Amino acid sequence: MKARVDWLEWGKEAFERARKEDKPILLDLTAVWCHWCHVMDATSYSDNEIIDLINKDFVPVKVHIDKRPDLRERYNMGGFPSTVFLNIDGDIITGDTYVPPERFKLMLEAVSNKYKKRKKEVEKGIDELNRVQSAKEIKKQNLSEDIIKEILIFVEDSFDSFYGGFGLQPKFPSPDVLNLLFMQYEKTKNKKYLDMATKTLDGMHNGIYDKIDYGFFRYSVTQDWKMPHYEKMLETNAGLLRNYLDAYNITKNEKYKEIAEETIEYVNRFLSDQEAGGFYGSQDADDEFYSLSPEERKNKEYPDVDKTIYTDWNSMMVSSYIKAGTILSDEKAVNFAIKTADFILENCYESKNGLFHYFDGKPNINGLLSDNVHFLNCLIDAYASTKDVKYMERIKEITRFILKNFYDDKIGGFFDKILKDGDFGALKHKDKHFLENSFCAMVFLRLYFLTEEIEYKEAAEKTLLYFSESCVNFGHFAAMYALGVGMLFGGEISKT
Repeated sequence: MKARVDWLEWGKEAFERARKEDKPILLDLTAVWCHWCHVMDATSYSDNEIIDLINKDFVPVKVHIDKRPDLRERYNMGGFPSTVFLNIDGDIITGDTYVPPERFKLMLEAVSNKYKKRKKEVEKGIDELNRVQSAKEIKKQNLSEDIIKEILIFVEDSFDSFYGGFGLQPKFPSPDVLNLLFMQYEKTKNKKYLDMATKTLDGMHNGIYDKIDYGFFRYSVTQDWKMPHYEKMLETNAGLLRNYLDAYNITKNEKYKEIAEETIEYVNRFLSDQEAGGFYGSQDADDEFYSLSPEERKNKEYPDVDKTIYTDWNSMMVSSYIKAGTILSDEKAVNFAIKTADFILENCYESKNGLFHYFDGKPNINGLLSDNVHFLNCLIDAYASTKDVKYMERIKEITRFILKNFYDDKIGGFFDKILKDGDFGALKHKDKHFLENSFCAMVFLRLYFLTEEIEYKEAAEKTLLYFSESCVNFGHFAAMYALGVGMLFGGEISKT
């Protein structure tokens, strides 16, 4: 029988074993859709010498990042797979992304030797890193619409006027930046904002769009969008569907309508359970499959689909489908969105525990801000579409849950998780993520416009103020923050 790595799940057993045997933890952050994760499994983690080294000198832990975004955020080494070495308390010793076999052997030996012989030095380095991070001070400045102008300068500076998009390579879609450009165009009628948005939409359609089965790939390896990384993510398609709907709504260009309709067709066919409701997480990257002609593809199995239903991503697509119903008069899209919202309420929600992160036959992992605030946002859309009072009741209930469990009413901002007994490593600490908080501010402003409850506006304003000084450090990635500031000063962004 072939040797294999004795992987454990993240949790009590792994940490108790690491402490008892005084061994470092090898954490493999992986994803079902991730090409290089599969490569590492087939090469480095299938090498007998490496397997022996890992099983002898480490406690190996494998984590699927879509199921554990809290761990993904804390231990990401700059891409996936992330190969992370931790001490027995879960602090990072060192790490990398994909590591080929020969280099991995050297890395394993070096970490093991250093851990055994220079343990005090390793601990001292970790303590110093933690001290520096805990000493960070949040500065604030007054909120004004000047922040939007400042962030738009970053957007213009990073804009690729030749191919569209922002930055060089690898080039990822930036749905939030496009949302900001559309907001600014509608506000000012300055055509340069619309031109940047449509140039980007056209570039993506020419490169990372599947013109045979439809839907968007996750990103391009190259600046010109022409070399896609072939995984298709529900999150990516939810954001881009919204962008193309906005583009059609503003320009009335039929091309954008067609792309939006085709994207819905793809999601309906591959990434949804049309009977029960719910959107699936992703479809695998498969270079060989996507290099085939349409005729050749007919005889091949499609890349695998991860049929896990993730609450935050489902919420994003529910909102996008409801938007499609408004702009394209697509009643079927709205009906399926409402069916999915009801599915999540029934299967992934408890009033005492809030939203659970994913459903794969049963609900799993509660206490994450992202699931609660994204689902709250899609319920606002569901209520706006149906006027069904049951959604308003759940809106109020989930809002109370978020304010009680995540909101920092002393200085503003929302923590990313609820601390639990049995949290290990970096999970013992809460954090305030900039992008997540920017979205929270927008959702709480939507709540304020819906209910006129001043408490919601104050929470949003306090959160925006908390990040007012640091927002410029994020460059064009601060687009969602600028959208929040725009809502604060300019009123609700159009519901369509």
